[in-house]
Amino acid sequence: MENTKNTTKGWGVVDRSGAEIWDDKPIFLCEEVSTKDRFKLLFYPKKWMLFRHIEKACKKYPRETHFRILDVGCGTGASVIDLKKLLGKQAEVKGIDVVRIQVEIAEKKVQEHGVWAEFAWYDGVNIPYPKDYFDAIYTSDVLGHVEDVRAWLEDLHRVLKPGGALAMFSESQLGKHAYVRKYLYERGLNIDPHAAFHISLFPKEGLRHMIERAGFEVNSMRSAFWASFLVHPDEFRESLKGLKRWKGLKELKKKDQLVIQFLGFINMCLYTLKQWTHPFSTAAAELYGLVEMYVFGRFVEAQGYIILAKKKKR
Repeated sequence: MENTKNTTKGWGVVDRSGAEIWDDKPIFLCEEVSTKDRFKLLFYPKKWMLFRHIEKACKKYPRETHFRILDVGCGTGASVIDLKKLLGKQAEVKGIDVVRIQVEIAEKKVQEHGVWAEFAWYDGVNIPYPKDYFDAIYTSDVLGHVEDVRAWLEDLHRVLKPGGALAMFSESQLGKHAYVRKYLYERGLNIDPHAAFHISLFPKEGLRHMIERAGFEVNSMRSAFWASFLVHPDEFRESLKGLKRWKGLKELKKKDQLVIQFLGFINMCLYTLKQWTHPFSTAAAELYGLVEMYVFGRFVEAQGYIILAKKKKR
């Protein structure tokens, strides 16, 4: 199956077996990460915060000591490649995923990028490594796909060393500040393009409670992209562009029909503007997202959270 440095199979694409394929390009394409390359992370707000959490933990270890990182739900290996290049020879990075084809693609992709890393398939329940084995765990956009979240978190805790870092982005239920998404959802229009695969969504405090109950200490929990309707109109476009074909619209009150149609018009304008001004508008939107996370992220309850934690020491 062809997979070069410059092409991917897509983000959230469903294959013939019904599994969701998460194939993304690494951020760092050069052999060594320069200062300029590091600045690229500013345009990937989630990875900026998650990678920095792991990097800070790595710096506490002597350089001659191997720093073991596990990417749970590694997809086709993009984050494994980035973490290995970012942290260098000290990092020993391993990736696991429940979709076998993603593991196979990841094994080929690391070779193409000149990186050594190990990948393994797992059943989504039992992580195939011994107790207290890893110094850090990275997992992004995974928890919402897990059937038994409590058992999954307990197994993350099992394989992480005491004091080890947990860098996680988790999907969540719509929070009280997700105004547009919540308004549409309550009227029968779900904007989430991966709703069929998100089987475990929790509110902010519910997430925190489950993570702490599993034995982790949560240092920071920040919401991502509260103003997504304005800065990421592409996320709403697929649902809002089909309003004329949506039978549920006619069943709503006249006021709600007008509001939703107005939101659809605004979305079309914002989407078109963003397409015309890409890549500058996309870069500006991502930078805004990073600023928003630092300034408002702790207080806002929207949808999805960056969770920086560590395993409690015995």
